[in-house]
Amino acid sequence: MIRFSWRVVILTVITLLFVCGAMLPGELREMVSKALSLGGVDAYAHLFFCALIALLLGWNGVPAPWVFVLVMVLGGFIELAQLWIPYRSTSWSDVAGNALGTVIGLFVLWLGRQLLKRGSDG
Repeated sequence: MIRFSWRVVILTVITLLFVCGAMLPGELREMVSKALSLGGVDAYAHLFFCALIALLLGWNGVPAPWVFVLVMVLGGFIELAQLWIPYRSTSWSDVAGNALGTVIGLFVLWLGRQLLKRGSDG
């Protein structure tokens, strides 16, 4: 069970940033991208945010298969919602970025746990 903690707050903030960024209309998204000098950050954003969300879900005790399903469902809803957002479109590369980011986040979590085990074993 997920305990309410600072990890849940961080997970919520990261998820909201991902969703809000994905829901920006195309023209506004371009303005924000130019203002922050982000360039073509879209593909990396999917990878980065999904990795963070997966890492935080796993860190909060959600089993890895559920993490993958939850992040992919979130990404799927975002892609579907973009059908109705002006100057936005769905993309299989975004879905692939979501999947790869989720796998990376779960791998980082697994690696961190292995290192902690090794450290506690001496």
